[in-house]
Amino acid sequence: MYHYLVEGVELGVDVVIPTFRRPEALAKCLASLENQSIMPDSIEVVDDSSTDYGPGVSRNIGWKRGKANIVAFLDDDCIAPPNWVETIKKLFQDETISGIEGAMTTVDKEGNIVKYNPPNRFKWDRFKTANLVIRRKALEEVTGFDERYHLHREDTDLAWKVIDAGYRIIWSPDCIMHHPEPLGSMGIYAPYPRSEQLLFHCNSNKYIESAAGLISFRSILSGDLWRLQKNLRTIQKPADVTPLTRIQSWNLWTRAWGIALFWLIRKNTFGEPKKVAKHLRNN
Repeated sequence: MYHYLVEGVELGVDVVIPTFRRPEALAKCLASLENQSIMPDSIEVVDDSSTDYGPGVSRNIGWKRGKANIVAFLDDDCIAPPNWVETIKKLFQDETISGIEGAMTTVDKEGNIVKYNPPNRFKWDRFKTANLVIRRKALEEVTGFDERYHLHREDTDLAWKVIDAGYRIIWSPDCIMHHPEPLGSMGIYAPYPRSEQLLFHCNSNKYIESAAGLISFRSILSGDLWRLQKNLRTIQKPADVTPLTRIQSWNLWTRAWGIALFWLIRKNTFGEPKKVAKHLRNN
């Protein structure tokens, strides 16, 4: 077997899976990991079914259990292709890489497997722990996931912290994960205004792109966008996150609308960007 080394140290991979009352999906996920061309050093399954603390807490428990220098996060309903761990090890031979945002596939209404990746115009609002891999030293430096989040946005926040600490996260179309159910929509964001408030306060500049990504004809016509704007200025439960002030809200949405209009004009003039920017993840 080929050994993947960095400075003479063999690369190892711990896989972390939070699970919540989905035993059948978890069984399929674990079966895909048992079929890897190179087995991970450990598979840390953290069952949150009885406590419901949230996946951020579960993932912190999981990555702290392991010892490998690379930690790979996925959801309990993901299906890993046989070369997933092997691809991770190959990519991390580049010492400048501290994280990988992997590509995703899902299933459409007709049952066809299709790509499910964020638009290339997004620079920050695109990180999902359904396929996110981080070096342990970076996780340790940023102290892992912020456990104030519950179910939503803890993955985006983690990636932003890693990037802001000076580490490099790359997009890899070769590190693929299959997720049967599509991730993320306005319908999912809207019920969780507290997590959006928290993400805004953690990094208001990066959050502008997140807000711009929520602006669409559908969200405007349905009223979802206006409800979210109002909810961001309202105290949520638990009431441990400060709502946006009117000035903060005005500044956020003024800039977000500017970005959304720029995207629209560019799309109608030149089309969507064809490739992810070369230095997209560098500070």
